[in-house]
Amino acid sequence: MPADDASFQLMTALVYRAGSSDERFPLLSRHFARLKAAHAAFQQEEPSSWCSRVAMPSDDQMLVALHAAVQAAQREGNEGDLRLRLLVQETGEPRVEAFPLTPMPEYPVRLVLDDRPSSYSDPCMRYKTTRRKKYDDARSRRGATLHPSDAPDAPPFDAILWNAKGEVTETTIANIAFRFRDRPHEPYLTPRTECGLLQGVMRSELLEIGSIQEATILVEEVKKAARDNSLSVICFNAVRGIFSAYVAIDDSV
Repeated sequence: MPADDASFQLMTALVYRAGSSDERFPLLSRHFARLKAAHAAFQQEEPSSWCSRVAMPSDDQMLVALHAAVQAAQREGNEGDLRLRLLVQETGEPRVEAFPLTPMPEYPVRLVLDDRPSSYSDPCMRYKTTRRKKYDDARSRRGATLHPSDAPDAPPFDAILWNAKGEVTETTIANIAFRFRDRPHEPYLTPRTECGLLQGVMRSELLEIGSIQEATILVEEVKKAARDNSLSVICFNAVRGIFSAYVAIDDSV
């Protein structure tokens, strides 16, 4: 799908830690690098997009925008940690939205597999932008709400996406990793970049420090392990951190 000028902004989501004395914006350099990589990708893959005509803001400009958004939120009484959306607009100007940060629960959240494959030919499925309809549609058709609950009859928290080859890719808001209990000596395995996914900031960090490894993970092996109760699942992104999950299997997938 061509990326026309008015249809999208580049985006990354991050956290402001109010109580931190040394790293108020964790992984900030990775967030800046992510935006620059997205801008370069759209220049190449969608030469008609605004990214081909408009330069990226500098790191200093983006940092000023982040601090201004935090200060505005604090003036409104939000003194705790914040969830921030750092956007690069089609004018090249940074814009930041700030929200109170809601922590994830300690119990594992329920995930369900999407009922159809996702195509990753659109760069908006590989680089984070405000064009999120395909992710929203996946949650909608699977009844996922992004509202965690441990009630047995509660709707799922999120949907797991997969590609045309039957390879797991990600959830609609996070990267994902699996540990198969019949392979206890293996680390958590996360889908390979080549499978098609958003390369999240937390994913990059966990790969670099060796907490997870890339692998090709098939939908069928996830379904089998989930049915056998031999699967451990974690999800992660820069806002929610690392959180536990489980895969609920039904006959529709």
